[in-house]
Amino acid sequence: MSNVDEFLKVSGRIESEYETALALLKDPEVIKVASFLSELDKLAGEYDFTPMDIMTLLDPGRAIELKSHEAKNERRRSKRVQRS
Repeated sequence: MSNVDEFLKVSGRIESEYETALALLKDPEVIKVASFLSELDKLAGEYDFTPMDIMTLLDPGRAIELKSHEAKNERRRSKRVQRS
């Protein structure tokens, strides 16, 4: 697949997910959680914590899952860069 084809495919997925996210942002529960996460992110920055540091404190099991998922994504990204 050429870079142009891949770009168009990714652009389509982004547009679709963006539309889905916009619809979800009308849900009051989603608004409340987004607001909470935004405030948490600000506080984390003030005290030199990362969001992952806070997640590790609040829910260590979930944090391990997220770190594993991030590592997989990073490996995929590096493979894509190597192919280019």
